[in-house]
Amino acid sequence: MDRRLGEIRHFPKSGGAEAFVEQLCRAHEAQLLAYLTQMLGRVDLAREVAQDTYEQLQRMYRPEQVLFPRAMLFKIATNFALMQLRRRRVESAVISGPAGMEEVADRSAGPDQRVLAEQIAQRLAAVIQGLSPPLRAVFVLAHVQGKSRKEIAARLGISERRVDKRMTRALKQCRMKLSSQGIDLAEVD
Repeated sequence: MDRRLGEIRHFPKSGGAEAFVEQLCRAHEAQLLAYLTQMLGRVDLAREVAQDTYEQLQRMYRPEQVLFPRAMLFKIATNFALMQLRRRRVESAVISGPAGMEEVADRSAGPDQRVLAEQIAQRLAAVIQGLSPPLRAVFVLAHVQGKSRKEIAARLGISERRVDKRMTRALKQCRMKLSSQGIDLAEVD
């Protein structure tokens, strides 16, 4: 037990990470699913994100490394949920093209705003397609598929630092190309 940091830790004596994750998940599963369902709006997505969280915990952490297990559980789950939300937003806005923008557009928006959103989606998709293959690969893996830097580096056989550099260049090129077309994404709802 560790009371000096405000949380009591009860780690299983044997079983290592599996027993730790099982105990942690069993203790907080209902709260976690309620939190994720509220965040994502769907129970099935909440369960998927919770499962991803459990797998990440089991792969990445040893019980003796964790000071605040519940906080860590919710932090990892929040990160996975945010990736899921970003992925859904990007997929509907970029990959689906104009049809996806209709789903995202505000239903109370006038026809002019819908047409503008459609044009921006088309231009953004074209800009992403215009990226060089190495930059496009990193961009799509990160922003469409929601992969982490580590996963992208492993998949492409490059360092995480190289992933960061390519992502920075890809975003800069997208911003510059859209800006040259009169589009500032910071001003677009």
